[in-house]
Amino acid sequence: MSSMIVGVSIIEIFFSEKHSLKDKRQTTRKIVERIRTRFNISVMEVEQTNLWQRAEVAFAIVGVKKDHVEAAVENVHRFVDSLYVGEIINTKTEIIMM
Repeated sequence: MSSMIVGVSIIEIFFSEKHSLKDKRQTTRKIVERIRTRFNISVMEVEQTNLWQRAEVAFAIVGVKKDHVEAAVENVHRFVDSLYVGEIINTKTEIIMM
């Protein structure tokens, strides 16, 4: 039986320019859609849904090699940072070997 590696990560983003919950939700939806389109991975907004200057976006990546999964997670982090929509204030990542 071959092993499977799962990388799960949460990105916490601070939006200094957002002044309403509606504005924050629109931006968060765009981030989620861009990640989904670019990387074809499972991604969604989690936690802090009623705070208009913060969002948490979580995603999961599955692979067979740990270094590939870790690199893919870092690629998503860099991609979100490159969107310049907010400041990444924290990331949490867990690599699970099954």
